[in-house]
Amino acid sequence: MAKYFIPPTARTPADRIRKALDEAEIRLSNLRGAGPQVLELIHLLDQAADALAELESSGVDVRAERVRFDTLQRQLRSRQVRLLAEAGAGFQKEREAVQPDRTRWWWFLDEAVAQQRAHRLRRTLIGILAAAVLLAIAWLAYDRFLAPSPEMRAAFERSAIGESLVQQGDLRAALAQFKAAAALDPDNPEYWIWQGVIHAELDESDEAQTAFETARSLYETDLEFLLGRAMAYLRAGDVSAASTDAQQAIRENPDSGYAYYMRASVAMEAGDYAQAIADLDKAAELAQAAGDTQLEATARTQRAMVIQLQVVQQATPTP
Repeated sequence: MAKYFIPPTARTPADRIRKALDEAEIRLSNLRGAGPQVLELIHLLDQAADALAELESSGVDVRAERVRFDTLQRQLRSRQVRLLAEAGAGFQKEREAVQPDRTRWWWFLDEAVAQQRAHRLRRTLIGILAAAVLLAIAWLAYDRFLAPSPEMRAAFERSAIGESLVQQGDLRAALAQFKAAAALDPDNPEYWIWQGVIHAELDESDEAQTAFETARSLYETDLEFLLGRAMAYLRAGDVSAASTDAQQAIRENPDSGYAYYMRASVAMEAGDYAQAIADLDKAAELAQAAGDTQLEATARTQRAMVIQLQVVQQATPTP
């Protein structure tokens, strides 16, 4: 495609940026059905950026134009999927012809979209894997949820708040929530495990050990404890600690499909899709041998989804 040019009446940088912004705003609001002509919007952004930089370097007050340009970029991000759909294969061809600098992020929308899709798919898979592992742990017995007491419901709410705070990085506040949950429902090992994980992340080893010992005493088997702690570490973002527990679970329970399923979760988070696929295969094999049809079906379903994620990841260009 030939580069889109501003009409010759735009003689000064101020004229050029205003006309480029005017035209870009019009084109952005009319993406649907525009076809390959949407690429002209990308060139208009280049022209606006060039003119803006020229004016700012000259000391000209372009605050109004900068606000318009920033707003235009935010709107483009929210409609980037539509633009790529309209541009089709021509988007990459035009980029190859122009060879833009990576600071011009609008030329790399396809990579951003692919990365976002891969991230969403990975997080979805992690959530499904986590749910399957947690459901396999003995303390999630069915009768706990038939008629939970007000204390159990309040503890669960505290726990949910605590996990949200962990995701936000506020570990002290999260710790307070899990302590409150444990006070309401002291027989639930998950609340003690989370306390141990948070203390460990805060380098408070004595407190962590005490919490972990309490949690271990509430589980029926060491395998359940290792799976529960590995999942908590994984949800807290500590892939290394989660991997250590998953590896130990496999060493101590080589016939457990759930141990391999847990390690698949860790591999997924680490981006090691080949390892995740291998572990899901092993989990399905062991589940079949044990007559655990639910785990077998889940592992095979997740394997297909991991392969899909792997394909998406491989198709995503590395910046």
